Amino acid sequence: MKPPSISEHDRRRKKALIALQLVCYGYLLMMFCIQLYMYSQRDW
Repeated sequence: MKPPSISEHDRRRKKALIALQLVCYGYLLMMFCIQLYMYSQRDW
């Protein structure tokens, strides 16, 4: 049997990885939106 501390650590690590992915994708999406906004402003 595994001690509970290892599974707890594993769960925390998975949560951290998911949070990191969300931050990365959110940053990329923000940059993309800013690019589109700048392009639309320049178009006018």
